[in-house]
Amino acid sequence: MRPFVKSIYSNLKSPRPCGDAWSVELGQHTLLVGTNTSHKSSVIQSVELALAGSADDIFGRRAVSDAALLMTLAPADELGVSAVLSDEEHALFNVQREAGKVKRPQHKGPGKSALVHRMVSEALAGSTANARKAFLSWAGGDIQLEDVLAHLPAELHAKYRDIADHKSHGNTPVETLLEIVAYSSKRQREASKEAKGAQIILESMGDTVEDRPSEDDLARIRIAVVEARKVLDVAVNAAGAGMTAEARSDAIAEAANGYNQWENHRLQAERSLQETETSLPQKGENVGHAIQIVDVAVKHSLDACPVCSSQVGLDHLKNCQAFYQEQENQWQAQSSQTLMALDKWKSNLESAERHVAQFRNEVERLKQVPVIDGDATTISVADAQSRLEAATAALTAAETIQSQWENLANARDRMFSMHAEANTYKDLKKCGETAVGRLLAEQAKDFSQRVQKYLPKHWDFNIELLDGDREVFRMGVMRDGRLHSALSGAEWASVVCAISMAVSESLPDNEPAVLIPEDRAWDGKTLSAVMKGFSKFEGQVIMASTIRPTGRPPKGWTILDMDTVSADWCEPDEEYEVDEVEEKEEPTQTSKNHASGGLRVTSRSTLMLEEMGFDPCHVDMMSRDTVAAIIRDGLSPDVVCVNENGTYDIVRGGNVLPMPPAPKA
Repeated sequence: MRPFVKSIYSNLKSPRPCGDAWSVELGQHTLLVGTNTSHKSSVIQSVELALAGSADDIFGRRAVSDAALLMTLAPADELGVSAVLSDEEHALFNVQREAGKVKRPQHKGPGKSALVHRMVSEALAGSTANARKAFLSWAGGDIQLEDVLAHLPAELHAKYRDIADHKSHGNTPVETLLEIVAYSSKRQREASKEAKGAQIILESMGDTVEDRPSEDDLARIRIAVVEARKVLDVAVNAAGAGMTAEARSDAIAEAANGYNQWENHRLQAERSLQETETSLPQKGENVGHAIQIVDVAVKHSLDACPVCSSQVGLDHLKNCQAFYQEQENQWQAQSSQTLMALDKWKSNLESAERHVAQFRNEVERLKQVPVIDGDATTISVADAQSRLEAATAALTAAETIQSQWENLANARDRMFSMHAEANTYKDLKKCGETAVGRLLAEQAKDFSQRVQKYLPKHWDFNIELLDGDREVFRMGVMRDGRLHSALSGAEWASVVCAISMAVSESLPDNEPAVLIPEDRAWDGKTLSAVMKGFSKFEGQVIMASTIRPTGRPPKGWTILDMDTVSADWCEPDEEYEVDEVEEKEEPTQTSKNHASGGLRVTSRSTLMLEEMGFDPCHVDMMSRDTVAAIIRDGLSPDVVCVNENGTYDIVRGGNVLPMPPAPKA
């Protein structure tokens, strides 16, 4: 039998004095009946906390795990819940407030997978596409890779297999299909964005690049640079041997003239650079950082904002990504020509500064050249330097233009390849979604039958997947040959729970599956029919209602009158019995329950604990709730550690598991 919660010990919304803990026994199929103030929700929320560490129906929210919100359910500064399962495992939850600060909750239990109805409800509350995918993952346990490929075009098989090899990671074929559909949608968006960015760059550069130089032009310029360098070497060697006074004077004048010209060029380039920088469009300082942050969040499919951890959702982060990327693209488009002008003026400024330094050094060097008789047989070093600089500048300009043309070609190729990739992933996504629909249609009948066995016989559950040619997802009950999806609250809660039961069939047998239908306005006849159908479920069902089922209760159900149960929580403590004890049996240790006149005050519970093997000294230390819990759960002395404050811990394998707060003694 699948494990289920057989007892709960909790102080959640406790009506007892001082907020002491209460306890309740549960069956595999339990109906909680009572008024709206009978603490039905206290039992249900305690079960949820013990199993999953979160609770529903708190300020209208589901699966609440926020410690501060959960503390609103506590009568004081501590909220504690423990559950004993039918396999004798314990599930525990505890959260405390110290010095006005709520500490991190502590939880030990099977986890959220035990509450299958939450997952089903979330899938049904989403989009049609999400509901279809969720139902296929539940219904398609027998689907194989070949079944998936049979619904995909042959030309996409290789692409699908390649992605599946990297995405499967032990997933089922259905889970792999759904992941590939999501991945294809993401890659389509990314490729389209990259193609658009390449197109913007291509359009911004297309009208500003000069004519492309040929390879012959580049070869001639390179040869001119080599020849100019040879002339400079000859001039330097000749200048090292000495110059005539007239030649040296002319050389100094020529070098000084070159210095003045390049200094003017430098000043002009500096002014132009400053003016161009001023004309550069402004871009928000946070755009670049925002793109990096949001790209990381979208890449890893996060639901929380990576900056403030707010649960904004993945769609919101994608919208932020598109918004900031559009700002970046617009700035690139508006600034492309200005940026190219900035690069040009920076290059001119660097060249002018280099020339100024060279001519300054040349003037100083010529002044140190010795004067000799005769005429100069070579051109001056300054003239040779100017010729080399002119040839080098021409080569740099030609190579820059050549590089710009290569960038244009790369941008064009990138745009075409990204368009092709986007189309490929678009086809894979579309065909994958079609495969999901066809596979779901093949599995829908069998899954509907699995759901139907948990519903009343006169309910005819069905799923509708097509409305003409349009894919839909509708489920409900057939009446007069038509599907009725607008069910009453009780019908909807029953159908969701029955679907959860069918889904739970795929869980391992040693894992608990505890289903809690929403508390609706049941009528006695419907409640009785639904309970009868739920009796076939091998997991646990806990229902809540303000009325009892009509007629004889269905077999296998435990019905708790919560008005009586919660009233018993507040009943006075049990009376004590007084037994005479012979004086020769004086105890070795005086306890608070020993009277000085040779009489020992004992209760029925105390006698039971001593018969179970507990030491009287330890029994005297126990609080009343500790006594009740130990007797209820049949705990033996070797697994119980009694604390000084009357509480107890379970000792297993050397580990002590903390229990919920005990009532005051």
